[in-house]
Amino acid sequence: MNAPTLTRVSAGGAAMTTPWSAVTTADLHEYARRDANAWIKRLRLVPYGAQTMRERFTYQGDSLWWFTELYLHKARLLETALVTVFALDAVRAQDGSARLVLTDADAVTAAAARAWGAARGVAVDTPGAAPLSAALAHRRREARAVGWSAYTARWGRRRVRPAPAARAAFVHTAFWREQDTYVGPVLDAVRARGGADALRLVGVGPRRTFAGGGGAAGAAAPVTPIEAMTPVSALRGSLSLWRERDALADAVTHGDAIRDAARVHDVDLWPVLDYALRATALVQWTWSAKAIDEMGAAIDALQCGTVVTYAEAGGVGRALVLAARRRNVRSIGLQHGFIYRHWLNYQHEPDEFEPRGDDQGYPVPDQTLLFDGYAAEHLRTAGHFPPHTLTVTGSPRLDLLAAKLLVVTPTEASAVRDAVGAVRPEQKLVVLAAKFSEIRDDLPALVDALREEPDIHLVIKAHPAERADVYTPLVDGVYNITVAAADLDLAALLGAADLIVTKNSTVAYDGLALGIPALVIGLPNNLSPLVDAGVMAGTADCGPGTADSGPRTADRGLRTADCLRLSLRAVLYDQQVRDRLRDATVAFVAAHGLVATGTAAARAADVIVDLKSQGMNR
Repeated sequence: MNAPTLTRVSAGGAAMTTPWSAVTTADLHEYARRDANAWIKRLRLVPYGAQTMRERFTYQGDSLWWFTELYLHKARLLETALVTVFALDAVRAQDGSARLVLTDADAVTAAAARAWGAARGVAVDTPGAAPLSAALAHRRREARAVGWSAYTARWGRRRVRPAPAARAAFVHTAFWREQDTYVGPVLDAVRARGGADALRLVGVGPRRTFAGGGGAAGAAAPVTPIEAMTPVSALRGSLSLWRERDALADAVTHGDAIRDAARVHDVDLWPVLDYALRATALVQWTWSAKAIDEMGAAIDALQCGTVVTYAEAGGVGRALVLAARRRNVRSIGLQHGFIYRHWLNYQHEPDEFEPRGDDQGYPVPDQTLLFDGYAAEHLRTAGHFPPHTLTVTGSPRLDLLAAKLLVVTPTEASAVRDAVGAVRPEQKLVVLAAKFSEIRDDLPALVDALREEPDIHLVIKAHPAERADVYTPLVDGVYNITVAAADLDLAALLGAADLIVTKNSTVAYDGLALGIPALVIGLPNNLSPLVDAGVMAGTADCGPGTADSGPRTADRGLRTADCLRLSLRAVLYDQQVRDRLRDATVAFVAAHGLVATGTAAARAADVIVDLKSQGMNR
């Protein structure tokens, strides 16, 4: 598919074409993400007769709202619509175009652009865009697959009748095969304290694995697929809801109130909201009801008193907590990576914790075990989590990294420098830790910056979820950039590093406790608060026209490269800059308890094993 373009046509007929990506800046995405979250949250209060959306649409007494907001947030349909509105408003303010032509846009962007044109009185054409009806047809096919998967996932599978266990951990099968470094040590510690029968592992989700590797303990324990212990007969309720999916899609999009809720920033975005809500009812609600049934059947089969998950705020985790709550079984969520500030999964209003009818409120785990006070503060303030449900136990992965770094000798660090690309003694070693899917647009400017800095060597540490070779076309021929092998030990690499460059990676966050400075590119992003606090360095203050904001043009790309080059040199060579970062980091680490204690896994295991005696069951 061709990349979308925007053509501005003046009253006199003069036309200028620009890539759509040059118009939809990082700042606009930031604003849209914030406004989309607020828009989604308002929908729970939309009345359907005498009931709100949260009250009207339920499954066996539990509100389907908890899954509605997740789908709307993850699908980013409303966010895409708002980006379009903001971008076209900015274009109109610049030149007052008489007509706009948005070519080859996706269905949601095109629909939002047409709605914007109708609201602002500007002619907007969207050639090459597929209609929303085609996108909805695809969602209907997905919805059919949800129901059929209840049968196909069990065809030819031997029924397993597991021995009862006091606790069950629900893990994503594909992730667990990678030996998760956050959760593996915790569950190993539970087994060490309670014995082999103290814990059962239940696998959920697809079996596909990532190309990379993880590296912690935990994979030796057997994982029983949830389908093997939950017969189709346990899914009668969810299959009944699945058969009513079209009627539910009609019901959730019916009424003047929900129709009025589509008007945002004086633009009627009903075509987008109608599509988003129908897709939610067809796909998310049917899947969620099935997940609740499966989780409940697994809990019943295991006769467990406590369930553990590291996806407590997502669809799987919410289904698990709801199923556990119905059975008065205790639930524990384990923090699994840095909690991004815009994740709607963790943003709740006080009223969402209050009962409404049969719904008992947001399915918050009895305990959420967190890495540090920074995460706890975010959940208390942005999420309004009850303080007694939050416990800081530390980060097992940070403990592992810190322990490994302690034994990295200068000789070993030198060997790592040789292994990753013959890094010369006088060169500074910079590690790029990021997902390629997130950093793709920012990488060319970083590569250009490194071309002019022969005394800096960049090592790209591919994310475990991605293949290292995706970077090759962008860095080929640049002698001071190396793509590290997937099996290269992260701790050994950090032990030789002078700086971490990232966009949203948790590696940079762990680096704060390890004393390794970080430079954040592609601002604004989820690490912006840490840059604003001076804890991490950023590139947003390099002067007008050079920061990571404003239209992406070829000229701007060069200025961004210069900005990155200056930022790299400042963090690596300017002692005043390094001192400021160090002092801010020391204060941050102390304020939030971001430290490696070596006891995080054991502390988490203590909470999991002792939860019943703490009287936290509902």
